[in-house]
Amino acid sequence: MTGIVVGDIDTNDLRYTAEKACETTEFWKEKFMGTNIDELTPNSLLSATDKVFITPHDLYNADKLWPTYIKNLEIFHGVMRTSGTTGDPKRVPFTHDDKKRYRRQARSWALEYLEGSIMASFTAPLPSSSGVFAIEGFSGANIRYHQIPIQYLRMRDALIKELRGIKATGIFGLTAAVYNLSLSLPEDIRNDIQLIIMGGETLTKELAKVVLDNFPNAVIFDVFANTEDGLTGYRLITKKKVTPFTFSDSLIVLKQTKDEEYKEYHEIYITKVMKEGELTGLPLFNYKIGDLAKVVDGKIVNVIREKDTISLAGAKLHIDQVMDIVHRYPSLIDFVVIYHPLSPENPKPKATIRVGYMGEKPAGVEDEIRELIYEANNPVRYEVEEAKSSELRIEAAPAKEVRKNLPQKPSKTKRIFIVGKDI
Repeated sequence: MTGIVVGDIDTNDLRYTAEKACETTEFWKEKFMGTNIDELTPNSLLSATDKVFITPHDLYNADKLWPTYIKNLEIFHGVMRTSGTTGDPKRVPFTHDDKKRYRRQARSWALEYLEGSIMASFTAPLPSSSGVFAIEGFSGANIRYHQIPIQYLRMRDALIKELRGIKATGIFGLTAAVYNLSLSLPEDIRNDIQLIIMGGETLTKELAKVVLDNFPNAVIFDVFANTEDGLTGYRLITKKKVTPFTFSDSLIVLKQTKDEEYKEYHEIYITKVMKEGELTGLPLFNYKIGDLAKVVDGKIVNVIREKDTISLAGAKLHIDQVMDIVHRYPSLIDFVVIYHPLSPENPKPKATIRVGYMGEKPAGVEDEIRELIYEANNPVRYEVEEAKSSELRIEAAPAKEVRKNLPQKPSKTKRIFIVGKDI
């Protein structure tokens, strides 16, 4: 099957990682059965995605997947927990060698851009994955790292006092949290920020433009990170350029989705590559994480997180498309999607996009957003307007009303709320 391989890795390191995984886990011993590890190459993994792969749900089977040196407590290791988007949170072991790998993943950009920074981190503290990645990944640079209490995101006066007190020059946080900070912090604090590291949620060009406009002296590192693999990749965004994603110590296999209307979107498979002699807490080969890569001319220009896509019959509505449209309107500062999936009680999947405005409501904004979505996503238009198989509603409300009665966490901004699961 055709596809694309991305990532600069040493083939010998790849073979070592696979050999060690087969020696120490039942799961990978079964998956690689019949494969000559001595001849394993990146293209071998590309052609074997139907056999040599792992899904998020497989991670619950620790007995088969965790290496013997982890199960038998033969080496020190910590355990991180995922956010639970596939159901219950999954537990991911990490070793001293994994921490060294996090530093290698960040080394290509951390040393150059982080050096001398005073970072204000709005991520969850240890033992969260973002906390581990920050402490380990950024430790190769001479920086001062402040962990800001997450509750300060809802305590504006305390937050401003804290940021002025530490004289922050950089911010590290989830995409939506950074966006909200760009709209709420005083000008003097925003002007002092030179570096923004953000990730965890889809970042569109319109959203990035708003952040850079409000932090006029900053550059953005959009990091594609995940608990299972670490700081997998990143791209640099400035007011003048956006680089494609770069990957270090990970092999990325891209397979085009089966939807003809979405040829630019590719499924992402991640392989964790260790150096010879190193032991990882969780071996990964062709990890089908569920996220999508937007590929242009063979390069990954954006990553669409799995939780940011909903299905409307035969069409898919990606949150990046909605973000691009909503943030064209300066007065619209927030939005959510209320999604009713197909079920016996609900014969038509339905999505309600609720946008929040400041000041006066923009006249005709609901119809304009609908038409822009149809223009960007013809399959959605077809399913809603012609096939009548799905419903799409657009609602505009004052910004303070958009999230009323919806579950919230101070450290992240949830966009899609599924009826029957989230609400």
